[in-house]
Amino acid sequence: MRMRHNHSHTAAGTITIPAHKLGIPFTINPVIITWVCIGIYTAAIGFSGFRIYTGIRDRRNLAEKEFFNLADLSTTEGTQGFMTERFKEQVLDAIQTSQTLQGVILSAGPAGNYTFERFKGETVSWTGDVPHFRPQFGISKKPFVEGLQIPSMRNVYISAVYTTIDYTRIITILKHTLFVITAAFGIACLTFILQFFPAQVAYPPSVKPARSKPERAYAKKDPPAADQGRPREAPVQDLPDTSAPLSPGIGDLLKTGAGAPPPSVEEVQGLFSKRIGEESAIRDRLASELHHCAFFEQDMVFMIMALKGTIQPDTLYPVLIDEVLRFFILPDLIFEKNPWGIALILPDITLDQGLAKSGEFHQYVLGKYPEFVQNHGNLYIGMSSRAGRFINAERLMLEAGQALEKAREDVSAPIVAFRSDPEKYRAFMASQNTKPS
Repeated sequence: MRMRHNHSHTAAGTITIPAHKLGIPFTINPVIITWVCIGIYTAAIGFSGFRIYTGIRDRRNLAEKEFFNLADLSTTEGTQGFMTERFKEQVLDAIQTSQTLQGVILSAGPAGNYTFERFKGETVSWTGDVPHFRPQFGISKKPFVEGLQIPSMRNVYISAVYTTIDYTRIITILKHTLFVITAAFGIACLTFILQFFPAQVAYPPSVKPARSKPERAYAKKDPPAADQGRPREAPVQDLPDTSAPLSPGIGDLLKTGAGAPPPSVEEVQGLFSKRIGEESAIRDRLASELHHCAFFEQDMVFMIMALKGTIQPDTLYPVLIDEVLRFFILPDLIFEKNPWGIALILPDITLDQGLAKSGEFHQYVLGKYPEFVQNHGNLYIGMSSRAGRFINAERLMLEAGQALEKAREDVSAPIVAFRSDPEKYRAFMASQNTKPS
């Protein structure tokens, strides 16, 4: 198709995206967040259990101290008069003012048995003439027992039980634990929700009027400012290792012996691109996706990215394939494109979304592999979209290819989008009496 056809249906407007600073996109790893939250839960519960245990131990020590003070008081008051009104008042006051003691049994042999309680009828019960402590939760099972040395009396013993749990302290500990667990649960929920939202790019497009050639519109993406002015002659061995291993047989193919002819581009690229579709399948799959998107009135972007360099692009190609597969996660819509290129079909997204997505990917590659782009080759991206048009696969591939050539012509704008005007396109097709497929 002649160039004038392109002029007749393209929009008069240029979208430019300002240069951005070099940076690696922040991603949230849900597995790490999960283990962090599990660690917080375990630590909070374990620390709370430790505090409860130490609280029970400290309370027993306090109860023992208060009991022996009561025993000394009973001995002193009993010497002046056993079971007098003053004696009874002193013992009851000691129980009421203590923090732990709940009930006391005073056994005086032939003189009888006597009981004192913080709350009458709750701690001591009687079986005939013999008193005993009631088994209750939170009350010590084994009472303290001590003999009293009272003149003119023999076999006088005092025993007491105490509360093993400080409920006020327990409530405070549980409140702190609940706060920590709630905070960790909130972090987990926030992480789960964020998985459903795409990462936002830091450079939204802004519309500016065209200054020249209004009949053709391209959207350009400037490279990061950190890339400009850097040398492009770094050695290949400085390339960072990629996390995914290369396909079997690649190393053997790249290692050629003395006098042996180097492998051809087709041989090397064929091994590298086994995980993506072949170039010959692009047209049929693109036509199928176009019909599907037209039926559901969805937009679609066709994108081509390619390497351009003079130093072993075959070494960089598998790295590019790995990152494209990880980033776009559309293995059945990713194809090889000679030479050293990759074609992507991105259904149900607009051209602006495709620009943002490609810009994010370009920035990610720059951040992860600075030598990859700066010294060994340049990564260029061209794209076009359906944009509400009934367009055939060949036409969309042609527009994306022309956008890629524009990107190669201008090093400062490695991402170019072919933007069309649907109204002008339909007018053009009507004038050509061509039925779109």
